[in-house]
Amino acid sequence: MEHQAIRNLSTEQRLTAVQQRNDPLLYSYTIHGTPVARQQGLKGEIYLYEAGHIVGYIVDKLHNKRAFIFATCSGTGTHKVPGVFPEVHLLIETRSKGKTRRLVQYIEYARKNKIVLDNLPEDFFVRLNTLLEERKNSSRDFKNLLQRWAS
Repeated sequence: MEHQAIRNLSTEQRLTAVQQRNDPLLYSYTIHGTPVARQQGLKGEIYLYEAGHIVGYIVDKLHNKRAFIFATCSGTGTHKVPGVFPEVHLLIETRSKGKTRRLVQYIEYARKNKIVLDNLPEDFFVRLNTLLEERKNSSRDFKNLLQRWAS
């Protein structure tokens, strides 16, 4: 019933619902994005985001930490993300603690320097994903990438 209510709300107003969890087996939270509304659900708080925004989301399930950076959509999305409804446009997905930690550090750096991720083109996120996949990368590489695209 809760899922149906969120489905109706999100499709009527084109909002994306992101489940926040604080459970010993499953912990999930957002690291980027400003919700337009919050609702209490059975399994935790649910954040609602308008279409056209970038959201950063972490899912920690049994010490397997994953991060997702996605764009909310006004129409049909292309990817299912656990804990997110409806489908979204997935930009970055990490599948290890190290890559997730690096991505969180990069997002924090952008926030501290007042760089609005919503204003960056999709190509930036493609290049950031490539940078995250490289074995050796430094924060200097990220800063150079960000400077190139955010200017």
